[in-house]
Amino acid sequence: MKTLLNAFIALWRQAPLWRCCFILGVGGILMAAFFPSPWVKKHAPWLPGHLPPHTSNALQAANSAHDDSTEAESQSTNHPPIHMQYPSMAEIVRDRVTLAGHTIPLPKGEWHPILSAQISNDSPFSFLALVRTQQGAITGLIIAQATQQPIPLDQTFAATNVCHDDRNYLNHSLPLLPAGEDCIGAGTVVLQGDDVSTNPLINQSINRLQALGVTPIPPLFLAVQWRHIAVTSNGQAQIALIDTLIPPLNPQTHQFLAPLPAWAHDTQTQPTIVRDFITKMRNWALDWQKSLRLGFDNQLEGHIIPHDPEAP
Repeated sequence: MKTLLNAFIALWRQAPLWRCCFILGVGGILMAAFFPSPWVKKHAPWLPGHLPPHTSNALQAANSAHDDSTEAESQSTNHPPIHMQYPSMAEIVRDRVTLAGHTIPLPKGEWHPILSAQISNDSPFSFLALVRTQQGAITGLIIAQATQQPIPLDQTFAATNVCHDDRNYLNHSLPLLPAGEDCIGAGTVVLQGDDVSTNPLINQSINRLQALGVTPIPPLFLAVQWRHIAVTSNGQAQIALIDTLIPPLNPQTHQFLAPLPAWAHDTQTQPTIVRDFITKMRNWALDWQKSLRLGFDNQLEGHIIPHDPEAP
């Protein structure tokens, strides 16, 4: 070992070309590690960075504070055809929209579509993002995804993980007949940084809001994340993933009701105003789950959609 060390020191001192090659080689290894190419990242997924959208599944579940965005992820390695549309912010939608043949109820207010997309690979999904504003402030976001046709059941196993996370304010599940699950997880969602999700469509939606000047985007929302898996008679599944994000704002000033740390789940001494808003969200979430389920089954006629805590 000592001989090798002496040889290395001698080469370092007396062979400038070798020294240059050694430095370039080490530098190249470090660059490859911190900025891996798609091929390197594929074979060493523990390295920093993310696979580009065409090598990772472009269809993942909605972003959350618990990073559950790999729910219902398709395992196909093909380039998924994605057709995106950018609706005009002047377009206003109220009460309900249709997605992949299902009715999606909307909380009270004027909602503006941000981005819609259809993914037509082995697991075809439809995607829709909407924003609600009032006097220039964002008072709600909805990220909706639903299957266009039944998909293999084994692609849905992780879809309901968010409904069983003990960091949520509320978890609630309802069985489906003959098989499946309908559940919600209600907790906090943080939207900060360049990439708020591993789902590129969610990132694209947030980027479009910024490009259109719909700012500031609240860094924290209280979210009801609804997951619906209906198993078909032939063993496949219809799935919907709808995240309804409500920022805890003062209705007059549109400022946060309390500083961000006060909304942490493990905070021992939450202000009364925080506890009251969370209670309202919990109560609304249970009614909202019923509305979403009725909408998925296209049975909303005559149903009164409940008002969320930020409804105008």
